[in-house]
Amino acid sequence: LHRRRHSFPTRRSSDLFELGRVFLKDESVQDTDSSVKGFAQPMRVAGLAYGSAQSLQWGVSETAVDFYDVKGDVEALLAPYKPRFTVAEHPALHPGRCAQVWIGEQAIGFVGELHPKWRQSYDLPKAPVLFELDLQAVLQRPIPSPQAVSKFPTVLRDLALMVPNGVTHDDLVSSIQEAAKQEQWLKDIVLFDVYRSATDPTQEPSFAMRLSLNKEDATLLDTEVEALIQTIVQHLADKLKVRLRV
Repeated sequence: LHRRRHSFPTRRSSDLFELGRVFLKDESVQDTDSSVKGFAQPMRVAGLAYGSAQSLQWGVSETAVDFYDVKGDVEALLAPYKPRFTVAEHPALHPGRCAQVWIGEQAIGFVGELHPKWRQSYDLPKAPVLFELDLQAVLQRPIPSPQAVSKFPTVLRDLALMVPNGVTHDDLVSSIQEAAKQEQWLKDIVLFDVYRSATDPTQEPSFAMRLSLNKEDATLLDTEVEALIQTIVQHLADKLKVRLRV
């Protein structure tokens, strides 16, 4: 982000992106017309967001762009892939606000808040949030293909879950998908609320998850839905020690 910067229309105060090569030591690389011995030169796409999350207007309070804004940008950039984000460390990023980005079993980059030492050295009043991804992984996204819209209604079910400390959102989603894969009725999972005790940090958090279920060839029966929900709840309990909130 220090060599060539480009701005583009955005709702934020400042968004920047760049395409460019990075230089990594790699003894397996040999001298050729397009390479230098001992150095890999992969292409990366990087972006940075800074300032207000929304344009100034009377109906919305000013809020600074944060990790989740840029995480959403990365998800949109990689769609229709659904990337995973795992806790990570990177020398340029805040030690507690950094995630590695995965597509399947391949780590393709990082997203996070700029490290405090760099923020202080540039005298920035707010922390920029940035990402860097392997360009080839981004370019290999499959082209979305049209699919028929189901003629049958979608069923929504909310689960309020008490989640042991250390269990991540990704753990929950993966476990729910695993439990529901046989029927293939589960179309979407959305986390819409998290509650954590303000006085006791050791207390288990509560996650509220909304499941969207749809059967493409028939209307889902209440008995089918309840059976699937019970399967999911039991799987979460067995695998992650997650339990329903009462």
